[in-house]
Amino acid sequence: MNLAEVAERIGARILNPERAREVDVDRVHAGDRMSDLLSHVSDTTLLVTHIANHGLVRLIELMDAPGICLVNGAAPDQLVEEAARRCGTVLLVSPASLFETCGRLHRCLGAGGEGAAAR
Repeated sequence: MNLAEVAERIGARILNPERAREVDVDRVHAGDRMSDLLSHVSDTTLLVTHIANHGLVRLIELMDAPGICLVNGAAPDQLVEEAARRCGTVLLVSPASLFETCGRLHRCLGAGGEGAAAR
């Protein structure tokens, strides 16, 4: 499913929609430790996190994540948005908590379906 569809289904807004329809995801990994996010990223994984500060810039530059979903309506700082645009990472912002966002993602990506993993 592409990130534009995912955003619509979970009620998230897309901060940089240029590539959202082109980018498909089939896995989700949620976490707030940089090392965990780096170790679980793939070209079809949507990362879900509370991290919305300039520390996320390095993560965006180091990995090849197609998308990152920030939770609790978090507004990323300007450097994060610039890095995401430069690196082609789609940024979503969910108004819901980490738990609720992951539940919504689990439902929309096919609970129990092959390739759909919510962690």
